This record gives sequence, C-alpha cells and structure tokens, in this order.
Amino acid sequence: MLISEAMQAAMTPAFLIVGIGGLLNVMTSRLGRIKDRERSIYSIIHNATGDDHILAKAAIAKLAKRSFLISMGIWLSTGSALFVCLLIIIMFLGAMIVVEISGAVATLFIIALLFLAVSLILLVYEIFLATRTIHNNEASSEVVFARLKSVPNVSER
Repeated sequence: MLISEAMQAAMTPAFLIVGIGGLLNVMTSRLGRIKDRERSIYSIIHNATGDDHILAKAAIAKLAKRSFLISMGIWLSTGSALFVCLLIIIMFLGAMIVVEISGAVATLFIIALLFLAVSLILLVYEIFLATRTIHNNEASSEVVFARLKSVPNVSER
C-alpha cells in the first residue's frame, strides 16, 4: 500500500476522532454542570436540618452517581480516540514497511468501537437518571434549596 493510499484509508478513522471529540465536549459540559450543582448544594447544606438535610444528602448522592457515570464515559471515549489514533499509526506503519496489518487494524477498530459504545451507553444512562429525577416530582427539592440559599450562613448571623 502506498502512503497516499494509507492517507486515504486513514480519513475514515480521522473523522471518527472528530465525532468522539464532539462527544467529549458534550460529556465534559455535563460533568461541569453536575459539579456546579454539587458545589451549590454543598454551599447550602450547612443551613439544612431534618428532612431538608436528608434531601440535600440524597441529591448529592444522585449527583455523585451521575458524575461517576459521565467520568467513566469520558475515560472510555478518550480511550476510544486513543485506539483510533493507534489504528491510524498502524495503517501508516503498515504502508511504510509493507507488512500485513489487517488483524491489528480490525482489532484496534473493534476495541475503539466497543469503548465508544459503552461510553454512549453510560451517557444515555446518566441522561436517564437526570430526567428521572425531574419526572419523579423532585421539583420540591428546588424549593427547599432556594429556601436554604436565602437563609444566612452561620458565620453571617
């Protein structure tokens, strides 16, 4: 295989890297929003007592689970992109030294797609958890958190 042919063959995996980059952008944005929400609850939890405190702790636990899912999705998506990079490198090396690489190419591509598929499943599950929280009539937690934000801090009293 000529280098020019290897470059043409490498274009498809290169586009896959672009798509994974978009997915990583979405996931890191979601992770940032989850962490912002977690910080917000941590900043008011000291004002909570009784049921409000239990509600805040439960909200933090749900956010921690969502954060873990998205973090794992980010790791797997990044791993997928790295395997695609290795795939492209192997394709070029195979063209340069004229070695049979089809087994290595197929293996790397399968691993990359498995990582990507699992990361997409984790993203969908995290979205499911986020929307389930909304649909389970947990809007009352928003009222509680708004009320707790309006309570002055212990140090301000």
